[in-house]
Amino acid sequence: MSTCGRCQKSFPAGSRITEFDGKQYHPDCFSCADCKKSITSQFYPFNNDYLCSACHEARFPRKRCGKCGSLITSAGITFAGASYHAACFLCVTCKQPISAQSKISMVDGQPCCVKCYEDKHAKRCSRCQKAIVADVEYLEFEDKYWHKECFTCSKCQKCIAEESFYQDGNLILCKDCI
Repeated sequence: MSTCGRCQKSFPAGSRITEFDGKQYHPDCFSCADCKKSITSQFYPFNNDYLCSACHEARFPRKRCGKCGSLITSAGITFAGASYHAACFLCVTCKQPISAQSKISMVDGQPCCVKCYEDKHAKRCSRCQKAIVADVEYLEFEDKYWHKECFTCSKCQKCIAEESFYQDGNLILCKDCI
């Protein structure tokens, strides 16, 4: 006669038996290790015991999407401390999905794809008018911006990013051209 895998008592004739992983249990003995309620649906193995889905969620909360709030049950994207479903991780400007492998910029605390950031949000170099992107050295002077290599003398075009310079009206001059 077989016995219960938890209480080791035998099964009365005609009684219900719960079976899992080669062991048999009285229905009341096959219970959650935390809340002690009988497990009748989804459960999770835990330290040679079992947890019901509610107790498992309480012990091991799954991440919720920073955009839609739903549980993330498969691979997601973590950005700036928040987790997202891949389909919810959208550019704040164009609303298109951003790949986890893409370079990402922030605009008002929201993710922005590189193209939108460069086209619509980035500072512009006063000389070449191209975007000044992250991780690129630039200079700022009187609310204007320059790539380091674009900060040149207005007369001789010598790069003066590492030198003293002088302003003469709208001109920026090196010490040799004043």
